[in-house]
Amino acid sequence: MVPKSKGKKRSDMKKSLSPLKVGGRDIPAIQVATTSKEPVHLPTEVTPAKPKRRKCLKYLYNRENKTFCGRTCKSWLAIVCYSIMYILFLSTYTLIFLFGSLTALKYTSNYQTVDKAELLTYGENGIGLSATPASVNGVPLIWYRSGKSEDYQKYTSALDRLLQKNRRKRELNNTDLGPCAYPPYGFGDQPCIIIKINKQLKWKGNPLEPNSARANNAPTEVKKWLRSDKKMLWLHCTGFHSYDKEHVGHIKYYPDPPGFDPDIFPLDMQSKSPLVAVQISNFTVGISLAIECKLWYDKGPSSVDFILYVAPDIRTEIQ
Repeated sequence: MVPKSKGKKRSDMKKSLSPLKVGGRDIPAIQVATTSKEPVHLPTEVTPAKPKRRKCLKYLYNRENKTFCGRTCKSWLAIVCYSIMYILFLSTYTLIFLFGSLTALKYTSNYQTVDKAELLTYGENGIGLSATPASVNGVPLIWYRSGKSEDYQKYTSALDRLLQKNRRKRELNNTDLGPCAYPPYGFGDQPCIIIKINKQLKWKGNPLEPNSARANNAPTEVKKWLRSDKKMLWLHCTGFHSYDKEHVGHIKYYPDPPGFDPDIFPLDMQSKSPLVAVQISNFTVGISLAIECKLWYDKGPSSVDFILYVAPDIRTEIQ
């Protein structure tokens, strides 16, 4: 006969082993220990998390709402149109600002300190200048050896042809050009370069006003000439860079001061442009010198540039 105490324990054990409902499902209980005092561990329900990849793809394109990155095609089209309009407005504003800045610099800056890459530069609505014999070979270069007359024969021949043409058209006063009116035109130690205004029909230049913006940018010598009684188109020559100015030596003009009479312009087909001679002396031998001549007038300055290189005489160096 089984004791009543043991039957009671078995009935309690059956109750502990009966299924339990967890989260709406019947889960059999697990008896870990033989006694009712030990705890019973029940499994917990785990809900699966949504994959991040699906969220990302749904953000890029949502089929239900038909959106790209959270916006419809109409919204994206409006954004693109507004962006293009903004870029066009910003570009236009920038160009206007740059144009205004460059225009202000044009009238306020001193062009004497601006380096230029081009050899021939003319002012706006200006007139061209010619420097003889700088372009005998198509290059604005005068090169010869000191003491070698055969080296500069081509340059003196070019000056001969220029002066002969001018004498045919009008009586050339030799005293106006000084020593630059006779061969060998100073070539050797003091070469001459003759500057003239290129013929352009219907072109007329007016003298520069002393109080104008262009006069404020003119060299000191030109400002001095502007204060004189003569109303001329003034020519001024100097070194192109500061290095050239240090080695160019002395520049003498014929006539002095060097000016062109504005009353003879515009020139007709039969007329010849007047001449101004520039004689360079006491320059450094063996160094290429870039020289710039500018014509200062109301629409100028117009300019012409050339390079002078006189090589030292080998015989002189040996002695």
